[in-house]
Amino acid sequence: MLRTQPLEKSSTSYRSWLIAAMAAALIFRLWVAIKVPGYVNDIKTFMYWADRAYQNGVQQFYEEGVFADYPPGYVYILYVLAAIKSWFSINPDTSGATLLFKLPAIVADLVSSWLIYRFAKTKLNPAAAAGLAMLYVFNPAIWINSAGWGQVDSFFTLFLIMAISSMAGERLERGGIWFALAVLIKPQALIFAPVVLLAYWHKRDWKRALTSVAYGVIAFLVLAAPFFLNNGGLMGVIELYKATLSSYPYATLNAFNLYALTGGNWASLDSNWLLLSYKTWGNIAIVLAVVAAVWFSFKGKPKRNLGISYFIAIVLITIVFLFATKMHERYLFPVILLYVFAYIESQDRRLLHLMMGFSVTHFINVGYVLAFSEAGQHTVTDGIVILCSITNLCLFAYLLYVGYSLYVKNDPKPVPPLTQEELREADRQALKELEPQSTPKGKELQASTSDKSGNKLTRKDWWWMGGITVVYAIVALLNLGSFNSLNTGWKPQQNGQSFYVDLGQTQQLERVNMFGGVGAGKLKLEFGNSPDAWSGGVEVELKIGDDLKWVVQPLNVSARYAKVTVASTGFSLQEMAFYPSGSDQPLPIGDIVYIGSNAAATEDPRFGPVEHLFDEQSSAAYKSTYWNGSYFDEIYHARTAYEFLEDLPVYENTHPPLGKILIAIGIKLFGLSPFGWRIIGTLFGIAMIPLMYIFVLRLFRYRTVFAAAGAILLAADFMHFTQTRIATIDVYAVFFIMLMFYFMYRYYRMNFYLVALRKTLVPLSLAGGVFGIGAASKWIVLYGGAGLAVMLGLSLFDRYKQYAASKRALVSGTGNAEQRETYKRVIQAFPRNTLLTLASCLVTYIAIPAVIYSLSFIPVLNAGDGKYTFEGLVSQQEHMYSYHSELVATHPYSSQWWEWPFMKRPVWYYSGKDLENANDVSSISVFGNPLIWWTGLFAVIGAFYISLKRKDKRMYIVWIAYLSQYLPWMLVPRLTFIYHYFAMVPFMIMAILYMFQTAEEKNPKWRKYLGLYVAAAVVLFIMFYPVLSGLPFSKTYVAHILRWFPSWVLYSG
Repeated sequence: MLRTQPLEKSSTSYRSWLIAAMAAALIFRLWVAIKVPGYVNDIKTFMYWADRAYQNGVQQFYEEGVFADYPPGYVYILYVLAAIKSWFSINPDTSGATLLFKLPAIVADLVSSWLIYRFAKTKLNPAAAAGLAMLYVFNPAIWINSAGWGQVDSFFTLFLIMAISSMAGERLERGGIWFALAVLIKPQALIFAPVVLLAYWHKRDWKRALTSVAYGVIAFLVLAAPFFLNNGGLMGVIELYKATLSSYPYATLNAFNLYALTGGNWASLDSNWLLLSYKTWGNIAIVLAVVAAVWFSFKGKPKRNLGISYFIAIVLITIVFLFATKMHERYLFPVILLYVFAYIESQDRRLLHLMMGFSVTHFINVGYVLAFSEAGQHTVTDGIVILCSITNLCLFAYLLYVGYSLYVKNDPKPVPPLTQEELREADRQALKELEPQSTPKGKELQASTSDKSGNKLTRKDWWWMGGITVVYAIVALLNLGSFNSLNTGWKPQQNGQSFYVDLGQTQQLERVNMFGGVGAGKLKLEFGNSPDAWSGGVEVELKIGDDLKWVVQPLNVSARYAKVTVASTGFSLQEMAFYPSGSDQPLPIGDIVYIGSNAAATEDPRFGPVEHLFDEQSSAAYKSTYWNGSYFDEIYHARTAYEFLEDLPVYENTHPPLGKILIAIGIKLFGLSPFGWRIIGTLFGIAMIPLMYIFVLRLFRYRTVFAAAGAILLAADFMHFTQTRIATIDVYAVFFIMLMFYFMYRYYRMNFYLVALRKTLVPLSLAGGVFGIGAASKWIVLYGGAGLAVMLGLSLFDRYKQYAASKRALVSGTGNAEQRETYKRVIQAFPRNTLLTLASCLVTYIAIPAVIYSLSFIPVLNAGDGKYTFEGLVSQQEHMYSYHSELVATHPYSSQWWEWPFMKRPVWYYSGKDLENANDVSSISVFGNPLIWWTGLFAVIGAFYISLKRKDKRMYIVWIAYLSQYLPWMLVPRLTFIYHYFAMVPFMIMAILYMFQTAEEKNPKWRKYLGLYVAAAVVLFIMFYPVLSGLPFSKTYVAHILRWFPSWVLYSG
């Protein structure tokens, strides 16, 4: 929070820092403007208007039949942009043109920031003024509008704030001109007209008020005249504003407000809501906004204080945005700058709290709509809309409370000044860790790290960790999948290719089972008692989704011979088995006879002859189950792993390949079998248990009880069990996420003043290397990369505080000779160690991960007749990004991010058919352990609050890791599932343990409660085991004991 305590630096120093910061903000905005296409419809419209104004002249701009709903003010800017575009022959379809049309708003951002600094300097110290300016210019809610979206709200707000600032400063004449210009740029400026009128009233200088109005009207008419002199005159102007203000007849247009919360997004204004139409409610809201503004204006203390103008403007726009109709997502934008000026005027810290709150919701609102637009979709009323709308309403209630307290009760809450004693205490805490020790080399401070790296696992730890891991491993490997491998196959290459098999004697055939390889196609089955008489033709379609599983084709025919004819190529088969009635054993195959002289020559040489269809009959399965075949996304990931091994063209390339390479290792070792393609992922799941144990052990200062509890809770979590036993890539990503944060925690607890820098770089580099491996497995690891960066920043900031404290200690003469020597070494070490640390990060977090990531694509790009090239590598990334960003699909078991912690909709992976007992079900569903998940979200919130309040830095990594993995999903408009929450589960468990530890500190009985909690989680795991593992079990038990909610689909029938 910004403090008002004067500091020793000069105003010039802070101005220099601000200029540097603004330069960085400009560079960042230019990069965003080029990389983000923005809201294409708006930008293309601006380009069309610009060309029209430049080519036809402004006199012809508002012709009948031409869509143009912006007033003339910004058209002048568009004219200039079109001239520049024409002079430099800029292609309108390039990023350069997009950047050009985003520039005015970007410049307005920077000018607004500078105005904040200039205004704040008159009331605050230079440090606070510069801090406020940087807080604004780097606010994501600001740059996403200008550099991201490409809208002009910042440009409009700049003129608006000049108008209100002039009125607040009693410069009425100037304020009238600025307000007229704001109205000329956007009609939304009329929302703030009461601010101007109330300023006139309180000033009570009617001559100046009339002069102000006259100046404004003249400025408006002079600038509007070129557009309307030959196009309707004054009535043309009035008609333009009437048409603009009456456009978009909807309750709300993606604005996260009351109507979005209650399902009114894009609802017609004439629709009724709570007995009245939306249009009526909107008019009522406008009246209430004016009433509230007038009330605060007249009740405010001291009387006739025009400094309240900023707050009145905030009240107006907030009420209109939340309760009036026809609101767009961006209309709340001016409130952020208004809050900054209101804070400068009043210095009430609660206004900054409100500014930050509305910044978050506005950023999410705009970002969410922009993300949906890039995906070519309309926003839907989902969890993020509901949550943000509720938050906005809560912030509004707090706004009214703050306004009443600050202006009516005259009870401001300023930022408390930082006293000298507080400064000294902060320095003492920073220097406390720097206890001088012996320095053999004279350059490095030798001391134990705050990580207590000297501590080792005790024998008790080994017993607990090993025991939990072994027990979990037994449970995880039990019934994992069949060992029967089907390593040979057949792939035809020509339609009409045919052969027949001799079954030895006439048989009553019940079914033929085919184990799908890869691809899709059709074949025809015919039967007969002699090789020259065929009948009873059955066409079998092998679809995408039949890969690596047994396809059962029912038969009811008596025959000795079976003929197979390829109707449509593109498929491969690993095995085919014929079953007689009343037997679950396949019939032995006699002769296999090709039909046609060149039939054998039409087979894919990478597979082999048709005899491969019948050479592994002992591995054939009578029924198709999860035990002997693929289920859910194994049809993609296990198939791709198989394609890597066989040098086949890769079908699934929507995720990086490393996870599928790991699956391929299992197939290579154990053959093409369910056990083979699942074993590596299951081993990674087993390895998570000791990793969790060690991570929690360090996190909780080597307390075995918490480490054991953490490992057991992870082992008892339903999702961890199910998701690590299926051959998909999530398990690898989550394992590497856990591991990289573990190494980052090791680094974070080290101090390069106390140990050799090279030693601190070991865990830091390992975290970077693991980050690269994880990113090559699944892109969700990149989300965690932001968390790693935050942790690194926090560590270096701590080192900086110790560096700054050391400098102040030397200046003040604090400490004895030995301590002062330590401070000198810290001052010398900080620049060097920081630069070397950051330089190493360029290697270990960028260069090495890039190499790992690039090398992982070798099997993909070299598959078949392909060749690894840089262009091919880039093309793969573009394909993956476009797939995920443009995916438009529905799924009955999909769920939104906000539903995941509450497990509203598990994903039903597998349902067995044709069970021996008709009253049993065999099912696999993925969701979480209710005891863990339903307490976990609140535990994370509690850990966040308590660790910050206590400054318990060891726990920061828990909620930083959790949020870095969770927050990005809030902005993903594509189809999502509950298993996307998997990466958050380990850190959620750590937060639960922290809450138990906090409670135990106050009451030792909570240690016993922790044991009961863990035991209850294990009991739930045992209860739900049948629907997590596919174990056939009573349907009655599943329906009445396990299915707690209708949305939990755990079985069929």
